[in-house]
Amino acid sequence: METKIKAVLREKRMTVHQMHREVGGNRAYCYQVVSGFCRATQPMRERIALVFGLPVDELFDENGMARK
Repeated sequence: METKIKAVLREKRMTVHQMHREVGGNRAYCYQVVSGFCRATQPMRERIALVFGLPVDELFDENGMARK
């Protein structure tokens, strides 16, 4: 199942690599968060939401996992 972040990336015609360059941090960690394999830290959630111009709770659940 696709995560909300992947759907937004597709809508904006943006790659995970392009998002990573704007968000910063570890590239492999970014890919894992986007794919829904690991929990994002609060600062990472806020940076990703800022890049997309969306509220954090629209992209992530209360545990920091990407919404599906």
